Amino acid sequence: MSVIDDVIQFSHDYVNHPSSRTAERKAKIRQALLKLTGQKLGDSCGICYLEAIFKIINRTKMSNYELKKGYVAQFPGQGYHGVKSFTNLNLKLNPAKYEPIAEEYLRLHPERAIYFVKIPKLADKPKTLFQPRPVVQPEVQPTNLIADAMDNVREAVEGLKKTETVRKSRSRKTVKKTD
Repeated sequence: MSVIDDVIQFSHDYVNHPSSRTAERKAKIRQALLKLTGQKLGDSCGICYLEAIFKIINRTKMSNYELKKGYVAQFPGQGYHGVKSFTNLNLKLNPAKYEPIAEEYLRLHPERAIYFVKIPKLADKPKTLFQPRPVVQPEVQPTNLIADAMDNVREAVEGLKKTETVRKSRSRKTVKKTD
């Protein structure tokens, strides 16, 4: 296990329990920060160590995928490996689990790449990732159904004109009541 993984593993205890802030852990934080960012950290400042832990966590847990704000990506049916939907929060909190899911989502639905703000470069992934699937349209044989329907309507209207008699309306006289 690398120094960075060690720091991430004990970071929760280090931040929340001052008794777990040992010299050994501080040394590991300094090593991990130097390895990730090239910054050197002094020995004296306790808050600097907390800030360094957050820098380490943010640098290591960055996802290669980012969805547009408010979008929930959903798999139809049973989902993908038990996951029916995912959001930006899933991608940020657990990128190791959700990055392959996002990749599969884009493989199945390349037209939905417009809902992603951040996608890995195509050089890193196979070029087939974003090629749209061909849509096969069934062949439609032209029919005269519409013309037949229009003929039926014309015949019905002509038949109504011949048989319908116009009734004369009766006029009613209204009488005003007087008290």
